[in-house]
Parts: sequence; structure tokens; C-alpha cells
Amino acid sequence: MSIAVSPNGTVTYYCPYVEFTWRVLNVSDGRAWLGLVISGKNCAKRERKTLDEETARRLLREYQERYNFTGGECRTIKLEAGNVTVCEDSYSERIGGNWMALTVDDGMGQLLNQSLGPENFSRGGLVELDMETGELLLNGTPIGRNFLWAENPASITGLEIMPGLKVERVKVVNSTVVTYYGDFHAPLYMAFTSQMAFEGGMGMCVILYDGSSGLAIAFFTPISPLWKALGIDTAMIQDTALAKEHRDEFNGGDKMPPFGLVLAETNVDFTKPAKLPEEGPSKSAVAAAVGTIVLLTLLLVWRWKR
Repeated sequence: MSIAVSPNGTVTYYCPYVEFTWRVLNVSDGRAWLGLVISGKNCAKRERKTLDEETARRLLREYQERYNFTGGECRTIKLEAGNVTVCEDSYSERIGGNWMALTVDDGMGQLLNQSLGPENFSRGGLVELDMETGELLLNGTPIGRNFLWAENPASITGLEIMPGLKVERVKVVNSTVVTYYGDFHAPLYMAFTSQMAFEGGMGMCVILYDGSSGLAIAFFTPISPLWKALGIDTAMIQDTALAKEHRDEFNGGDKMPPFGLVLAETNVDFTKPAKLPEEGPSKSAVAAAVGTIVLLTLLLVWRWKR
């Protein structure tokens, strides 16, 4: 999977393992506050920054002076751990598993750093949810609508997950879908959104819902209001471990693998109506995506409020 963030420039993490967790921190007066965390392990990292020409030239001179470059043709210096190349308007180095390049052109500089890692990262955020309308808010500003579950997944066409990103069509899936939690049987509903531009191109979201509970059991969401709350541009997450683990079941059978983030664990019995204690909704409901436990308290609260 890859995750792109852009606090100062663009930083992209390429990770073999990712965890996404959301937790209900508080419920009051028809509003719920969700804590979000996304983290990656053993990632490679690529960082790109645009510099003004003065800053870029100053940095370039430092590298040129370090290797006694005074002009003329490019020079390549071989080092014990790698090599560097120094030119009039650029500098690059490959040392160990790291690569760096600096270029100055057209009145600006471009700085690119790439590390093969392994490196871990984690980002957190907080969103507010209006449980009546499903609207998500970030610092009081609407950013989209809840898509983690639906009262009736068969009829969510037109749902605007975030501005410019709407569910365009929903189709019935008559197969059994395997998740880490277990098998989900038909009818299942697969929702497809409109195309939307994001960092690196155009994309759409695909969300798979369990028909009986309305829970999203798998979703591929390169664009999402939840990513915005985490300061992430895109999260191209695709689980492949489950498909490898159950390869024989998928070949020639009536079962299909999920995609994107995959439900991994829950203590909610989706085959029965949620039974809540007298004092209020249970706060022990747990779900997970790609190996991470995700609290489903909000799903139970939502049911209880209806």
C-alpha cells in the first residue's frame, strides 16, 4: 500500500503492513467524536519538496563545495557506501538504501529524498459525527458523510461521501465473501463512487457492505473524508494476504476475496439484532481492518438511537 501526505511538500510511504483504527471517544446530544489512527510498519519513504531558487542554490553550493566542484562537466565521486554526482544545476547521491536528488531549474528547486527503510509512521486525528444526518465534521467544518455502515446499503446511490465524491451505483453480490472475521453470505452490496482527482491522478472508491448489518466489510478508498482528518492526501491500500491464504477456496468455488481494507475481527453477532443493556449502548463492539482492532461502538449507538 502507499500513503501520501503533504505537510511541507509531498511525503509518500510504501508499506507492506498498515493499520487503520477508529474509536468512539464520546457520545452526547446526538453527536459522536471519533478518534482516528493510521499507521504503517517497515515502510519505504519518498519525500518531495519544492524550494525557492535562493534556498535551492544555497543548498546546492554546500554540496558543490563539499566535493570541490568549481564548474564544468558533471563529476561522479565513488564512495565506500555508494556514489554522488555533482553538476552545475544538480546534485544526486546513492548511499546505502537511500537516494537523494536536488535540481535547480526555471527559478525553483526540487528536492527528492527516498529511503528504503524500514521506517514506521503513525498519524492521528479527530472527527465529529452527527448521528442523525451522518455528517462528518472536522473542527466544526463539514467534510463528508459516514460510509462505514449504512441503514440500507442497497439504496445508498447518491450518498455524497465528500464534496465531489458520490455513490453512483450499487450492485448486488451473490457470492460469499471471505474476511479475516469470517464468511459473509449474500446478499452483499458493492457501492461504486464517481471518479475524482487526487494527488497522482484520478480515482474512485469501492465499498462492500454486508446486507444484514449494513457494515462495510471491505473498502478501497483512495479518497476519503477520514484521510482529510488525518492530513493524508491518498491511501492506496490493498490487502493481498487473505487472498493468498484462501487461494484454493477462491479458485473454482463460489467464494470471493475482499479488497482494500478488510474486516478482521468483531464481537458483534451480525446474524442477530443488536441487544443492548438497559443502561445504554454497549461499548465493547470491535472490528478491525488489515489486522487492527476497530471499535464498533458507534454502530451500536446508531442502532440504539433509531
